[in-house]
Amino acid sequence: MAQRLPPGPRLPRLVQAWNWTYRYPQFTGDAHARYGSTFTARIGGLPTSVVTTDRDAVRRLFTGNPLVKRHGNDLLKPLVGEHSVLTLEPHEHLARRKLLLPSFHGERIQGYARLMERLAAQELDRWRPGDVVEVQPLAQALTLDVILQAVLGIEDVALRRRLRRIFDAMINPITNLTTYVPQVTRRAWWNPGTYLYWRVKDRLDALLLEHIAATRADPRLAERDDVLAMLVQARDQDGGGLTDLELRDELVALITAGHETTATAIAWGAALIARHPLAREDDAYLTATVKEILRIHSPIPIAAARRVLEPFGIADWTIPPDVIVIVDAYWLHHDPAIYPEPEAFRPGRFLDGAPEHAFLPFGGGAHRCLGASLAQLEMKVVLRALLERFELAPAAAGPVAARRRGVTLAPRDGGRIRVTRRGTRGAPCPAAPAAAATR
Repeated sequence: MAQRLPPGPRLPRLVQAWNWTYRYPQFTGDAHARYGSTFTARIGGLPTSVVTTDRDAVRRLFTGNPLVKRHGNDLLKPLVGEHSVLTLEPHEHLARRKLLLPSFHGERIQGYARLMERLAAQELDRWRPGDVVEVQPLAQALTLDVILQAVLGIEDVALRRRLRRIFDAMINPITNLTTYVPQVTRRAWWNPGTYLYWRVKDRLDALLLEHIAATRADPRLAERDDVLAMLVQARDQDGGGLTDLELRDELVALITAGHETTATAIAWGAALIARHPLAREDDAYLTATVKEILRIHSPIPIAAARRVLEPFGIADWTIPPDVIVIVDAYWLHHDPAIYPEPEAFRPGRFLDGAPEHAFLPFGGGAHRCLGASLAQLEMKVVLRALLERFELAPAAAGPVAARRRGVTLAPRDGGRIRVTRRGTRGAPCPAAPAAAATR
C-alpha cells in the first residue's frame, strides 16, 4: 500500500502549536469530528505528526518491537536533559528502567505512602470548616516533599524549600510552549527572553550536582533507602555506574514527572468530588474513583509520541517513516463507544477494571510511567484524608475549565473547593477567616 498521511488541519504550524498548547480539547476534538479517529497535525517545531485514537494502532504501538518506533521525546531534552529515562532510546532506556523500577514497587511504595499520609495530615490539620482552599499548590508542596525526601533523600528543610521555589519558577509561559516550539527556550544570544528560565535552570543544576556529590561522600550511603542513594551505588553488568550528569538528568525527570502531574490530578479529583459526592468511600471504590478522575482529566492529554522508523499502518493509512504518531489519550478516554456518557463522573465503571489499551493516563508499553503506582497511591492517600475530615463543596458554580501549566492540563482555578465539617453538606458554614479564604 502506498505510504500516505491522513488529512488534517491546514492552519500554519505556529497557529496549530498555539491551539495544541492552549486549546487542546477543543482543537483536537474539532479535528476528530472532521477527520475521524486519525488526522495529521503540523505542530510548531515538531516533525509532521499523526494524531490517533485508533485502538488497534495503540495496541501495536505499545506491544510491538520498540526498535522500529523511537519514542519521540527529543523535545523534552531542554527540560530534563539528554540522559534521563524520559529521553533515552530503546536499549539504554530498558537498562535504566531496570535500575529505577525497584524503587517504585512493593514495600518502597508503602513507605512513600506513609510519608504522604504524615505530610497530608499536617497540612489538613491547618484547614478549618468554611475555608475556601486552592488545592493544586498545596498538593504540589505535598507531592514535591515526598519526591525530595523519598527520591533525593534530602532531610534539610531549607534545601527542600529552595528547590520548591526553583521548580515553581520553572513552570511559566515559556515552558508551556517549549515542547512544541523548542525555539522559545533555545539558549542563544539572540533569544534574551529565555534568560530568566536558564538562570533558574542553572541554579537547579548546581544544587542537584552539589547534592549528588554530598550523597557520594555520605559515610551512611549504604544505610540510606532513597532512590538517589540506590542509583549512586548501582552498577551495570560491566561494573560501571552513572555519571553525575546522568544522575542529575534522572533526578530532574523524576521530580518533574513525579510531582506536577500527581498534584494536578489531586486538584482535579477534589474539584470533581466536590461536585459529585461519592456513593461509597471504601478502598475499592476509592481506587475506581482515582481511575475515573484520571480518565476525565488526565494531567497529560497524550499517552505517547512515537517516531516510526518503518511504514506503520493505521486503518486505511500507511504512515511513512520519521513521522511521529501521537496517541490522543484525552479523546480516547472520552470515546462514548468505550465509555458511555464520557462526560459523566462514574467511578463505578472501573470497579471491574479498565478497558485494554483505552485507559492511558500513564502511557503504555515499555515507556509506561514508572511512577504510575505511586501517583495513584498518593491520590488515594490525599483524597481519603480529605474525605475523612471534611465534606467538599464547589467554591463557585459551574464546571471548571482547564488551562495549560507546563506539560499538564490543570484546573484553571487551581481546584478551589470549600470544605465543611463531615455531615454538614448543605448547611451554612461559619465565615472563613480572611487569611484562609485567600491562601
